[in-house]
Amino acid sequence: MAKVVIAGGTGFIGKAVARQLKRDDFEPVILGRGSNADVVWDAKSLGEWTKCLEGAEAVINLTGSPITQPWTAENRKNILESRIESARVIGQAIQRADRPPAVWINASAIGYYGDRGDELLTETSSAGTGFLSEVCQAWEEALFVGDSPAVRAAVRIGIVLGRDGGALGPLVPLTRAFLGGAQGDGNQWMSWILDSDLAWTFSHIVKQRESGVWNGVGPSPVRNRDFMHALRSQLGRPWSPPAPKFALEVAAKLGGPDPSVLLSSMRVVPQRLLDGGALFTGRDLKQTLASLGL
Repeated sequence: MAKVVIAGGTGFIGKAVARQLKRDDFEPVILGRGSNADVVWDAKSLGEWTKCLEGAEAVINLTGSPITQPWTAENRKNILESRIESARVIGQAIQRADRPPAVWINASAIGYYGDRGDELLTETSSAGTGFLSEVCQAWEEALFVGDSPAVRAAVRIGIVLGRDGGALGPLVPLTRAFLGGAQGDGNQWMSWILDSDLAWTFSHIVKQRESGVWNGVGPSPVRNRDFMHALRSQLGRPWSPPAPKFALEVAAKLGGPDPSVLLSSMRVVPQRLLDGGALFTGRDLKQTLASLGL
């Protein structure tokens, strides 16, 4: 059974990817900082952990400090450096391996595109502006810089929905508490994907040894107001007033995410996956929410 190393694999996405890899007859090996990892590393320096890459079919890097924390100067530094350092050191370990992984996949995010209004965005669209775009550009540069014996791919992940976490983690309790209104004017696009579809995407890239950039989103982006309406309907809650921008700014000062995380509009589609005939379990938002048994 071929081995796939998942760096930063103890979180919500990592667990979904590990489940999919097992279904596809791979042996996932979790590389993380805590005791629940199979192999421990510090995500920034070479060490004994590099041995787990020997003979692996692939390494998938999901490491990164959460973007939902307040964007203080220190936190911005951690958000950026945690991504760059982990990619850099994995690249070094692959270069030094006697039997390097055939495939190296690094997570990125659709924040790469920045706030783009109604523009339809594919993998060939240009980078945007703003802090998240700058982070994603640096993240991907750390993956693709220089030569590597591994096929390299970046997955720009969107809003991930699942029963056990992801974007629904904070939204479901708020909506149940009758606070499930739109954020801002609700016109911003949300590019979402079911966790199992995202996990399938990673496994597909491993199996096909595909390189380049992939959008890790589903085929049906929706506006924020429609997303929140569907969630309220699923949870049996009535209309709720929207959260204006100033309220989100206050929440950010009290420990919430930066307002741009909630208000930026990114209408992204997975063009490469669609061109390849990928079948998505999560195509209709209402059906997807119902399938999760919320």
